[in-house]
Amino acid sequence: MVQALRRTLALPGARTKPKRKTKNSRFEKKILELGRKHFAEDFLNPSRQGCPLKNQLKLLAEKPRKAKVSVLNHISFCSPCYRTYSHFLQIQKARLSSRRK
Repeated sequence: MVQALRRTLALPGARTKPKRKTKNSRFEKKILELGRKHFAEDFLNPSRQGCPLKNQLKLLAEKPRKAKVSVLNHISFCSPCYRTYSHFLQIQKARLSSRRK
């Protein structure tokens, strides 16, 4: 009876038990790490042809909705810009995480 009541009153999408880590989450982490490595190393652009300014990469990390789609497209085939963007993204994540504490 109690379980049925809990299910009836639960918010859509709400979980009653914490999600357990599964083999899939480890697999997903490996896939994501492989993707990060691929973007960071496999698209050399030594002449930095067509690269956006650093402030545009920073904007993409900090306020992605305000960034140009062309910048997002560019980092998908330019490893140096992807690494710069990733650096700005790590800074942004650290800043947001320190605000929550």
